[in-house]
Amino acid sequence: MSMKSTSLFLLSTLAFLLSSCAGSSHPRLVTPSGGPISPRYLEIYSEPHAATLHFPARVYTLNAVDKIGYYHRAPRKIAEHFGGGSLWREGGIFVSKRDPQKLRGYVYRAGAITHVGNFSGVKHAFREQPLASATSDF
Repeated sequence: MSMKSTSLFLLSTLAFLLSSCAGSSHPRLVTPSGGPISPRYLEIYSEPHAATLHFPARVYTLNAVDKIGYYHRAPRKIAEHFGGGSLWREGGIFVSKRDPQKLRGYVYRAGAITHVGNFSGVKHAFREQPLASATSDF
């Protein structure tokens, strides 16, 4: 393969990879005037975790949407445990548009959303109204 062919191949591969994201790294925020597109609240009954990331068991609030799903913001930051302590990250639970029973965690890393874990088996319920537990502190 010549140097020109190799360069063309690498450039076309890079262009393909950059244009083939499954979701958006910056989903658009949901506004009250936008109307309900998904249940506003997602209650998680037990604390799910993916590797060292621990998500709180509480009520998550619909915050954003992109072409593949809905982002419900956690009621507090997500704990990422490591040998010397913990880091606290913004994040929540992602709900697939194709299959609303498919749940995944998400956190913000380096300004972009990273989907983590499979929380589909976690006991949960969708709600239109917040519950008392959404504002109370356990």
